[in-house]
Amino acid sequence: MPRYKLNIKTCIIAAMVVLLCFASITGATYALFTSSIEDGTIGVNVTSGDLEVDIIDASDTPDSLVGDVLDFVTTSESKEVLFEPGATYYTEGFRVKNSGSIPLNYILYISEDETVSAEFSEAFEVWLTKNPKDKANMVKLQEFKGSLTLGETSDVYYLVFRMKETAGNEFQNKAFTGVGITVCAVQGNAVID
Repeated sequence: MPRYKLNIKTCIIAAMVVLLCFASITGATYALFTSSIEDGTIGVNVTSGDLEVDIIDASDTPDSLVGDVLDFVTTSESKEVLFEPGATYYTEGFRVKNSGSIPLNYILYISEDETVSAEFSEAFEVWLTKNPKDKANMVKLQEFKGSLTLGETSDVYYLVFRMKETAGNEFQNKAFTGVGITVCAVQGNAVID
């Protein structure tokens, strides 16, 4: 004689417990893969809009510099950029333009390609400034964070490169004529109408 009786009520409760366990596991998995983290500097916002950013030259009728390199400015005595340990050069001016329909926050970094290897870029200290002659207001490139509202264009920026004294002779007879720059942008935290 069986000790336990199987009835409809017990089957329904067991099925409900199994369904609740399945829903909990599914919900936890969904939350794991869709959660967001804020590191205090860049948050995740869910607002629709177009995020478009452009790098333009510093002229009165600006052209896009996307795909181009920024040339180094030389003194009138020297036509060549001769980097040696301790030498400092700056690039031509550029601006960042918000062409999209939402505000944005952005950072800048040096684009690496066949002419600018990681090894080569590590031989330099790179700063961002609005005036290459004013050393007091230079910001290390990796510490710069910018923001632009709708349709806004930044001030004119210059990249200042200084070859480290510890660079050594392995860079002798190597060319570094220009530098590419990349803008990494995310939606800003401003209110969008």
